[in-house]
Amino acid sequence: MESNELKIISINLFEQLGLYAQAKNIAQDTRLENIDTVGFARLLRKHNLGFTVHKSDTNKIKQAMHPFVVIPDDKPAQLIRRRGDKFECLVENKQWQDFKFSDIALTSHVFFIDKIPGTRESAKTFAAHMSKRTKWYKPVFWLSLLASLSALAVPLFTMSVYDRVIGGQAPDALPKIALGAAIAIIILVVSRLIRAKVLSTTSNRFARDLSEIMFQRLLSMPLMVLSRVGITNHIARMRNAEKVRMLLSGPGGAGLVDLPFAIIAFATIAILSGWLVLVPIIMLGLYYLVMKGLNKYAQKATPVISGDYQNAINELSKNILQLKACGNTDSWKTKFARLVRENARQNFLYSKRNGLNAAAAHALSMFTALATVFTGIFLVLNQSITPGALIACVMLIWRITGPAQLAFSSSSKFTMLQGSIAQFDRFMQARTEQNGLRLDIVDTSKPPAISFQHVTLRYSAEGEPALAGVTVDIEPGEHVAVIGPNGCGKTSMLLAALGVIEPQAGFVTVNQKNLKQYDPEAFRSHAAFSPVEPDIFPGTLAQNLRIAKSDASDEQLIEAMNASGGNALFAALGNDINANILGQGNNMLSAVEGGYISLARAFLKKSKLLILDEPIANRNPAAKQQLIATLAKLKGNTTVIFSSHDQELIKLADKVVVLDKGAVVFAGPLPDENNEPQPAQEQQ
Repeated sequence: MESNELKIISINLFEQLGLYAQAKNIAQDTRLENIDTVGFARLLRKHNLGFTVHKSDTNKIKQAMHPFVVIPDDKPAQLIRRRGDKFECLVENKQWQDFKFSDIALTSHVFFIDKIPGTRESAKTFAAHMSKRTKWYKPVFWLSLLASLSALAVPLFTMSVYDRVIGGQAPDALPKIALGAAIAIIILVVSRLIRAKVLSTTSNRFARDLSEIMFQRLLSMPLMVLSRVGITNHIARMRNAEKVRMLLSGPGGAGLVDLPFAIIAFATIAILSGWLVLVPIIMLGLYYLVMKGLNKYAQKATPVISGDYQNAINELSKNILQLKACGNTDSWKTKFARLVRENARQNFLYSKRNGLNAAAAHALSMFTALATVFTGIFLVLNQSITPGALIACVMLIWRITGPAQLAFSSSSKFTMLQGSIAQFDRFMQARTEQNGLRLDIVDTSKPPAISFQHVTLRYSAEGEPALAGVTVDIEPGEHVAVIGPNGCGKTSMLLAALGVIEPQAGFVTVNQKNLKQYDPEAFRSHAAFSPVEPDIFPGTLAQNLRIAKSDASDEQLIEAMNASGGNALFAALGNDINANILGQGNNMLSAVEGGYISLARAFLKKSKLLILDEPIANRNPAAKQQLIATLAKLKGNTTVIFSSHDQELIKLADKVVVLDKGAVVFAGPLPDENNEPQPAQEQQ
């Protein structure tokens, strides 16, 4: 199989769908040379193509509206289209030739296109994804029906014992009746076990799919939108999928599935006892009215402080070092203790009311059984039904009240699930960075020219602008230092150059094209960025570095660490690139030490665009000189934009941009030392 086979298939597929801009984007993206099946699926999602993957499905293939891709296990992938009752395959010269349906192996994976970009997104995204899991409905229905029918064995066995064996003095019939009941119970157990497996598998797969969809959506949303929502809400979104899984495969899942099949118990009671079936029907109506009122009473006590409590825990986990270092944490402890007490109080009240709910449900279930018994006694005395039939009916009552009780007790879960579904649908309607107009690929072979044109950026409507009409031109291969006092907008300018934040006015161009025309994923994959606050992930040093370049060799990792000035950190880790940096006593890396790793990631890309935010703050002299030497080697070959307060590093720049309150007060070559611009003096 050729290494770029799926890339060629992808280009042809998008062209056949009329998506020529997307096809050009794929053709120009050098990262897709060795795309595999998983990468192909991600590519379809990236370009907003709705698709489903099936094994060779005869019915699905014969109904395919768009061309589809067949990926056999041991043969080259193929692009197929349906023309009436015939099939055609696209060959190398982009001509269609006849294709035999029988040539599609049963083990092949087939990618069917369900939706193309431009099709209006459904407001019921959750339901649309749920409908793709249709294969589980039928087996669950038939297994539940089989389980419900076989569950009648014990009541009917009991009735037969009372009426035929005891009442009819026929002990010889007992073995046959017992054997039939035993077979029915075995069927019941087996069908429930199989159904539990199906429900568990389906719910887990569905939760997995939802989590992946939400994760991919989070990554594709603008950073400004994500930052406004907050980390707690993102965590809640990711956990919504778990609520779906627990509802179906949790302890109450089977009971909820059994609820519609309670009609079988009603029908059996009606057959055995006639009008006695009215008793559970009336009691079920009473049960509904009482439980509805109690549920409203319990919902009024729903905890409302959970979000603040979770935010406080996140704040503690994020700032534990600062809290321990400052020593005086009484005010924070008081605030957290108040949140803990209030959270405990609200949860206690909610649990108490739910306890009342459960007690009332149990009492009503018992009352239903007693009402059935007393009513049935009169029917037995009147010889309308047999004693065995009465006992069987009482046993069947639990087949009605049990699922009903579970359904009412789960009403809060249904309400919560409805809220989660609505939130998921709203989330999927949110604007993403990726669209059909952002498909250009930047030329990675040469340093780019960057231009800021009247860029204005506000993080909130009430706040002062972080950038106010910034206009700066950066030539290819130039080193530009962005300087100024703290809070003047240096980081905002660097992030605007990277494209992770979008200005409300003005624009940034790269090689004379608006940055909004470029594929954001491809552009950031090319650009190298080192933030002022490094992000360190659990794992080894090598794993942290390979976030920037997954196929980098150990030698390249060590070279990048040396180029960043991180020799001392590497030596402290025993010169072991596979040392665990968030464990075994190394979990308290300083910001400077983390900065070496962040810089090494940037250098590892060997990109022609390098953006560094405070790259040598508070570094030791040897590390600083190493970094300066590294940047000096890049002059003319790499466009470098960096912010700094360090005079030695600033002198390395071809041009300086001095910011004050978000506005440019000077932009040009670095003046002589005797004529250095005054605004930069405030930066220390």
